[in-house]
Amino acid sequence: MNFKVEISENNSLKEHCSWEEIESLTKIVADKIRRSNKTYDSILGITNGGIVPARLMARELHIDYIQLIPVRNKKLYKEEMPLLVKDKKYLIIDEIYDTGDIFSKVYDAIRIFDCDFAFLMSRYEHNSRETYVGKVLNHNKWIVFPWE
Repeated sequence: MNFKVEISENNSLKEHCSWEEIESLTKIVADKIRRSNKTYDSILGITNGGIVPARLMARELHIDYIQLIPVRNKKLYKEEMPLLVKDKKYLIIDEIYDTGDIFSKVYDAIRIFDCDFAFLMSRYEHNSRETYVGKVLNHNKWIVFPWE
């Protein structure tokens, strides 16, 4: 798993994540989900960062149905939300749990449905059985994903 670190113009550190790292983290999260014996009817990718992880996770878990949760500029567009059904089980995925702001907005919008969350990376430990994380970061560097 290779990361390339650089310093940006404003002296903040950036860490570039490779496709190999993304594939590895997807498999780690998928293995945790399989060990939980949970199954899902659909994957919901949080736009824009969760689109690629949603597709990769769908492949790993053999889930054919992917929907998108519309988030742009850190705003959730509830009027564009996919139609969710109460008797279905959903896995919501994003590339990174950073400040928790987007997570909170999405959670508030879908909390009446049966949803679990998955993140390839997180800046914080999660002790919830309904949240799966591939890797907990031990730094505050800006992560640059391969699709950016």
